[in-house]
Amino acid sequence: MDAIEAVAILILVVAIFILVYYYLLNSPSSMDKLKNIVPESADAHMDEVLGKNNVDSSYDLSKEDVLGDKEESESMGKRIKVKLSDIDGSTINTSAFSHKLDAFLDQKSDQLIKDWSLATTNDLDNLQAKFDETTNNVDTLEKNFNEFKQSSEEFQKITGERLDDLDKRIESLENK
Repeated sequence: MDAIEAVAILILVVAIFILVYYYLLNSPSSMDKLKNIVPESADAHMDEVLGKNNVDSSYDLSKEDVLGDKEESESMGKRIKVKLSDIDGSTINTSAFSHKLDAFLDQKSDQLIKDWSLATTNDLDNLQAKFDETTNNVDTLEKNFNEFKQSSEEFQKITGERLDDLDKRIESLENK
């Protein structure tokens, strides 16, 4: 059996467990049976700590206990519904959340910029200033080069004329 086949089998087994879990979770009758089998708490003394009535160690729940818990959860559900219905939805706005988020970002902005290697407007301004300085330096260098080139051409022309003049003098001395 290759490693790929073992991984494929493992994935299938996990998928089957997940499907069974969701089936049991969405099936009320199977969940009731499962709740009767599995104890509410793993510790025999946990019920005393939680303040529940003494339940015998076999964890056999009687119908009275189950009905009492259901009534208790229903009344709690009704209380929560009443509390939520009392809240005025029009007063809830996102501005408080936005302010908290802005405060957090302001507090952590330096760390975020560093971690994410972000550029700030100051960085961009510094980069623009360096670019402008470089452009000016390049323009100055180009101007100096053009001046040198022009003076070099003039120098070559004058030097050429002087060399021609020297050649003529040397020829005249040789011919004598």
